[in-house]
Amino acid sequence: MYAVFLVVYIEVSSAVIRFSMLDTSIRTGEVYVMNVKSITDRYNRALGYTPAVAALVATLTLFINFFVPLFVGIFDSVAANRLEESVELTSVYGVALGTILVFIVIAGMFAINLPLRIQQYLESQSG
Repeated sequence: MYAVFLVVYIEVSSAVIRFSMLDTSIRTGEVYVMNVKSITDRYNRALGYTPAVAALVATLTLFINFFVPLFVGIFDSVAANRLEESVELTSVYGVALGTILVFIVIAGMFAINLPLRIQQYLESQSG
């Protein structure tokens, strides 16, 4: 739980910093934005979505001792039992598998070009 809360705290604090920088830029006139309410609404939504996704990925990474043996158990129950009790799976392999999981999620987002799809969806909703 500590690791999940730490990830959520980092995500929320960085989002608040980014939002306050944008808000300051709009107020001081450094950046001119036609629809300020739309941008602030998007930031407010992102303030909820981003930590939730980060918490989900952190939780999946932390429960690697549950997911890997579950998958290996399909093929070999003895190996799955050993993996379930393995300290190395949590420490070394858990970090490696967690990193792979994060990269797979990021690669999937780029493969389906999610940022462009979200932008097109939002433009169609506002237009």
